[in-house]
Amino acid sequence: MLKLGVIGTNWITRQFLEASQQTATFQLAEIYSRTLEHGQKLRDQVNRPEAVVTTDLDEFFASTRFDVVYIASPNSLHFQHICQAIKANKQVIVEKPLVSTRAEFLKIQELLDQHPHIYVLEAARHIHESEFATLKQQLQQLGPVSGATLTYRKYSSRYDLVLDGQEPNIFSPQYSGGALMDLGVYLLYDAFCLFGQPQAAQYLPQMIRTGVDGQGTIILNYQQFDVVMLVGKITNSNLPSEIYSGKKTLSFNDGGTVRQIWNNYNDWRLQAAEHNPMLAETQVFAEIISQQDQLHFQKLWQLSDQVNQLLTQLRGDAKISFAADQGEV
Repeated sequence: MLKLGVIGTNWITRQFLEASQQTATFQLAEIYSRTLEHGQKLRDQVNRPEAVVTTDLDEFFASTRFDVVYIASPNSLHFQHICQAIKANKQVIVEKPLVSTRAEFLKIQELLDQHPHIYVLEAARHIHESEFATLKQQLQQLGPVSGATLTYRKYSSRYDLVLDGQEPNIFSPQYSGGALMDLGVYLLYDAFCLFGQPQAAQYLPQMIRTGVDGQGTIILNYQQFDVVMLVGKITNSNLPSEIYSGKKTLSFNDGGTVRQIWNNYNDWRLQAAEHNPMLAETQVFAEIISQQDQLHFQKLWQLSDQVNQLLTQLRGDAKISFAADQGEV
């Protein structure tokens, strides 16, 4: 098992660690947290009493206890933590979105060129699952695509804090928050994996009091069809995602976690059991790192590159500004 250090102590880190235990891929060795209490709580939750907890970031990256770091800090801090990890010769798994800006992405590319043995893997978990592979197979049988509607609208409990006058990280421009960055990134991965590179794109956001997008509509233009994406964190949607080919429709439950797939033309349906959605990505990432699979890494890095470029364009066209846009890289 690969020795793992983690940055971030919330539910998503715990989910990744639980998936790592189930797949016997990564073993928790060290936790960085701004508070000792939160780090110790995570250690207890995943039952790893031997893991070291530190509140000193430089000490964390200087540690020899781990070789791979999983980064689940606020979006705006990803860039700093990735750069420190690469310079410390740590392999990197980072929660989406990889970074906040195009300049940050290009700087990481420059660092990777200087450290060719290091991989930076963006945790777009759903594209590694078997259900997503089944969706791609069904799409190949559908026929020429004539359009699609992809949906991922999920009410965030933290929006209640916004309504109460607060500014939680996920809804803050200081921390590169908002619906596009948090959930829209899943839909963009869907589009690139299912349909390829769009010819044009636009984003119509619904802005909220904090200065970020609470929800919105993304429109991608392809040569023969358009893809409409409904993304949001301030409403819940029960609409399925759909791909059209004339009178045929291929449907799936949502664009972020595919568990149900069905169609309207031959009574076929997949109903997958609920499971930890990070199981597949832990296996894929462990294999890339252990086997030094440069080819697989480059394929995933190209996807991250495409998604980052489009996120940057959509956010810029919609005039959504982050504190990271003012930073010097």
